[in-house]
Amino acid sequence: MKDLLMFAPNLKDTETVTSENLSMFAARLISDNVPPLKPGDSCKRAVTWMEELRVNALPVIKGREYLGLVYKLDVNNPVLADLSLEEANIKYHKVFVYDNQHVYDLTKVASLHKLDLVPVLTTENDYLGLVTVNDLVSYFADSQSVYTPGGIIVIELALADYSMSHIAQIVESDGAHILSANVTTANDPTKVELTLKVDKVDLSRILAAFYRLDYHIVASYHQSEHSEDLKNRFESLMNYLNI
Repeated sequence: MKDLLMFAPNLKDTETVTSENLSMFAARLISDNVPPLKPGDSCKRAVTWMEELRVNALPVIKGREYLGLVYKLDVNNPVLADLSLEEANIKYHKVFVYDNQHVYDLTKVASLHKLDLVPVLTTENDYLGLVTVNDLVSYFADSQSVYTPGGIIVIELALADYSMSHIAQIVESDGAHILSANVTTANDPTKVELTLKVDKVDLSRILAAFYRLDYHIVASYHQSEHSEDLKNRFESLMNYLNI
């Protein structure tokens, strides 16, 4: 299988860079916690670094030129231990993203190549750094409002009936707001599964509104005011009985 090369148009030619859209691109997530290798480094050093950093590959650069990734499987050989990457004729895998590609491209490349990190280049093909899978997880946790208090609703609906504006109206009718939304395809290509994170912990009224409009709620995660009320009533009853 040929190595996948990820290309993207020059951002300067397609849209204006702002502080808002910059956060969605690879440049925003670049980390300098993982050092790159050089062609003169030994295979033993490459293996040692990968084991210490707990990654399955590392980038190799020459100056600012990105040569490619070396995989642990390719260098983890006692016969090659004292040879440099160059002397051992190790294959470099040209896997990377450009700094102006979206984080979704990063996720796709990491998943396709089963990588713990993805190198990032400028549009002039200079090496900038890399993004680790941990960086990606942190990014999506922040962007999906994982840490913000609220409730989650999972809805399955026909693709033809999917209208985010209508769904937002239902949520906002109870004074709530959608913090994040994620759409995934279901087993049936005519349907989608929509996961909503809203800024209300009690989803009782919002769920009731969806049910009234015949939406299929797959799951919901929230704390209900009604549950708290029932708990208070039960405690009152037990106190009465103890009297």
